[in-house]
Formats: sequence, C-alpha cells, structure tokens
Amino acid sequence: MRFVEKRKHPRVDINNLVSYRCMDDSGNQTREGRGKSVNISQGGILIETHDPFEWQDILLLSIDIEDESVSTKGKVIYCNAANFGKFRTGIQFLETNEKIISFVEGLLKTYSKLLGIV
Repeated sequence: MRFVEKRKHPRVDINNLVSYRCMDDSGNQTREGRGKSVNISQGGILIETHDPFEWQDILLLSIDIEDESVSTKGKVIYCNAANFGKFRTGIQFLETNEKIISFVEGLLKTYSKLLGIV
C-alpha cells in the first residue's frame, strides 16, 4: 500500500520553546505552561509538553522564532501520550501569522536546497 500525504502544508522539524495558555469557552485562562515544538507548518504545530490536552481545547501560543516571541491562537486536533510522561499535541492554527508563514517558508527553502530538491 502506498502512503498518501493528507496534510495541506509540509511540516518542518524544529526544536523551539513554546509557552501556552489554555482558554475555556468563556475566554478565561484555565492553565498555562511551557513545552517545545517538534515540527511546524503554515497550518499548525506539533508540541511536546508534560500536560495533556483535550480535543478542541483553545490555546494561546507564544513560539520562540528567531530570537522573537511570536503569538498565535490554535485548536487542539489530537493529543497522544509520548515517552517519559510527556504528551505530543497537534495544534491547528486559527489565525494567520505572517512571521510564522515566513519562518516556515524559509525553513522549507533551506531544507529543499540541502536535499537537492530545488
């Protein structure tokens, strides 16, 4: 059976710090914490934390990108247990952030050149 990519945007592996604030339906903060990014695309991010999340949780994220904290809002698509009591959570961006798009495009260009795909 042949693998078929279902994602709209290609993902790039990264290892950046991420801070998050989880919000309830009324917009009140229910908890906050930190983690690290695993990969990112123009449409979302995979983060690793010590906290599990529920499907559809809304998170306000601050991602350390190029020595700058970039903020965006996202929705939890899935959360799976990982190694050593950590959780990997896939988050779909709910806002368009030009800094994130530019960062991902730059990484994709760099990886493409390194792999000789250009």
